[in-house]
Amino acid sequence: MLNKIEAHRYMYCFLKRKVTLFELEQWIYDHEELEEFLGEANYFQLISRDYKNKYAFEDTEKQIRKLNDIGLYEQERVVNLLISLTESHDDEIDVLDVLYDEYCDGYTFLRYIALTHVGTSDEYKENLKRNNTKLKDYNESIIREAKRLLNFFDRNELEITIEHEYIDLRKEEDKIEIHSINEMFNERRDT
Repeated sequence: MLNKIEAHRYMYCFLKRKVTLFELEQWIYDHEELEEFLGEANYFQLISRDYKNKYAFEDTEKQIRKLNDIGLYEQERVVNLLISLTESHDDEIDVLDVLYDEYCDGYTFLRYIALTHVGTSDEYKENLKRNNTKLKDYNESIIREAKRLLNFFDRNELEITIEHEYIDLRKEEDKIEIHSINEMFNERRDT
């Protein structure tokens, strides 16, 4: 049985283009309990929509954006990316690519991670993928920063409200990626 959080998470995946319109349509038909979570009018609108209509994607996306707490699932996604950096994976460079894009789209708290990553040549990144020891050394300061940011999320000092917008309740001295980036980079070189 589908619960409300799983339902909203699935709709969020549609917004992030991880679920196709066809998959969403089938999922809606398979889950009558959505009426309870979304309300009768919203459920009826989704269940009766002509998904072959050329505006179906845009109409569905607009409706789901109104129904879903985007910030909650967006924060979950970003936090999971940061957590994945703190664990050993084969796709760390790919995660860094995603976090760089997120920084460019508005998550300025990712500045140190993004600038460290973008300042690394593609050739060196390929070498890192093949050499776990070098990758571990390269990621040391990035992992430290990921843990620091996760701490702020845990303490509700960083909160994503909607896609690429967030509330930053950290003390000014804790926003070192904004006002002390040079010191952060120098610290990395010194270690």
